[in-house]
This record gives sequence, structure tokens and C-alpha cells, in this order.
Amino acid sequence: MSLDGVRAWIGEVERKLGVRTRVFLVLLAISIGSSGAAIYLALEADDGGGGGTSGATAEEVQALREQVEQGGADTSQVSALEAQIVELRAEIDSLRAEAGSSGGGKQGGGQSANGIPESEAK
Repeated sequence: MSLDGVRAWIGEVERKLGVRTRVFLVLLAISIGSSGAAIYLALEADDGGGGGTSGATAEEVQALREQVEQGGADTSQVSALEAQIVELRAEIDSLRAEAGSSGGGKQGGGQSANGIPESEAK
């Protein structure tokens, strides 16, 4: 291999390396620009569109506290209603037992499958 052939080959390698370097630098600039844009958009979204402070205001915190307290009151109402349902079911069972013992031999007495009289079930 002659010295001129080696120089030609080195020149070709340098040109390819120069093109690759330029392409790499362009891709690097694009990625840095897109990263900057993503960071900017994330900060704007966190600030609520740039409207001032980040985070919740005192009024929003108070409104959430009231909702939580109201939810606690709702659960106590639900438990009271469940207790009433249990009492009413016990009373219904005792009335059925009394009606069954005094009703003679008649079974059902015009009741639907769930125990409600047919006149009231409709």
C-alpha cells in the first residue's frame, strides 16, 4: 500500500467523521431545546398556569376540612339508620310469629316471596 493511498483513505475517514460530528451536534441541540421546553411547561403546569402561588389556598384547605367533617357526620347517620333497620326487622319477625300462631293453618296469607303483603308490594 502506498503512502498516497493511505492519505486518501485517511481523508475519506475524516470527511465521514466530520459529517457524523455535525449530525451529532444538531441532534444534541435539538434534545437540549426539547428538554428546556419540557422543564418550562412542567413549571408552568405546577404553578397553575402561572397564576401566582403554587399549592392550595387557605380557603381550599378549609373547604376540604368541612367536607371531611361532613363525611364523618354522614357515617354516624348511616350507623343510626342501620340500627333502626335491625330493630324494625326484629319487630317484623315478632309480628309474623304472632300472626302465624293466631292465623290458624293458613300459610303465607297473601304475601309475596319477600314477605311483603301483596297489596303493599305493588
